[in-house]
Amino acid sequence: MKKHLVLFAGLMMIAQLVMAQTSELIERSYSGTSNEKMPQAAKRDIQEQASKKISEDIIKELIGEERYTKNKTLIQNKIQKISNRYIPFAKPSELTQDGTTYKMSVTLKISVKDLKTLLQEYSLLAENDTVPLVLPLISFTDKVDLKTFRWWKPEDGNSKAFLISQNRQFENALRGAFQKYNFYLIKSLPLSLQIPRTYQNERLSLDDMQFLSQYFGAPLMIEGQVQYSKSPDSSNRYRIEIKLLALQVSNGRPIADVSRKFETEMGVFESSVDKKIRETVDATAQDLASQVFEAWQRGALGTMVLRLTFRGKIPFNQQEAFKEKLKNQVREIRNIRERLVTSDSLAFEVDTNLNSKDFAAKLNGLEIDGRRWNSTGFTDGEVNMQMQR
Repeated sequence: MKKHLVLFAGLMMIAQLVMAQTSELIERSYSGTSNEKMPQAAKRDIQEQASKKISEDIIKELIGEERYTKNKTLIQNKIQKISNRYIPFAKPSELTQDGTTYKMSVTLKISVKDLKTLLQEYSLLAENDTVPLVLPLISFTDKVDLKTFRWWKPEDGNSKAFLISQNRQFENALRGAFQKYNFYLIKSLPLSLQIPRTYQNERLSLDDMQFLSQYFGAPLMIEGQVQYSKSPDSSNRYRIEIKLLALQVSNGRPIADVSRKFETEMGVFESSVDKKIRETVDATAQDLASQVFEAWQRGALGTMVLRLTFRGKIPFNQQEAFKEKLKNQVREIRNIRERLVTSDSLAFEVDTNLNSKDFAAKLNGLEIDGRRWNSTGFTDGEVNMQMQR
């Protein structure tokens, strides 16, 4: 009996895995001809035509005609040549001959997820071709000697050599970590004298941070605090607390964060802290940079978050497939997460580069699995869809 249960559980897991993989695939067909003399050569020729044409069509849907044309050589040489990475299945029809011409149809299944990953590897899903700039806005607080340093307050640099060196260490680590993912962290110290007087504040509001980031042309910013204090367990040990948050400048949306607490070894304050920071700052910076890169790979950068609600009955066993088809059919959806399921509605949270009005217009008349959906209204953060009867 136990053996049967184990076997049944294993089969269920395999079935769920297959369903999950299938839901990520879209199906396209192509009919082609070939003038090759031998049947096998003709079959191979038409299959290559199918792969090339369908790849081209889907890539254009994902990145647009203009970006495709601009990067056509790169796409053909680096992406379409390894189409097996995103086309896991091909089914040819029977090859027929009409005089000296062979004819055949080919059905392909394409993993949009894997294709997007390839496009992202070559920065083809980015909104622009420039290296994204990152502005650090990190404050340093020394509770031992009662000092603070914020680079955007020029007077904070007086007699604070240790905190300035800490700021430099953090920025060097962050620059190295972000450069691995083709992001560029701006060096802050040369900018301090350029800050308008109005923004030389101890505490920066979100509006202040957005202004400074836009002022220096950075679409991303890192807001953070690094604090040093005596350890509550020992007067000769010190505690380091680090909180870093990466935000999109356009909407102030957090996309990554790290929080760390460290205890130093026993010793003199500055040397003990400096030693611990040197041991830990690279890993901390790498954690934050990798999170930002993952958000970029998901297509979440340069987007806003909208709530998308479909009102109408969608059978429970079709909801996951509905979500995948929606994501694959509407290329402006960069990422999608299920948020609320009721008997007569399905709500998602989506990342998109469109505002609510344009997104509602884009989805109006959407058809999935024979069901037609019309937009019934939108607000700043929500779009509502109703099944057409």
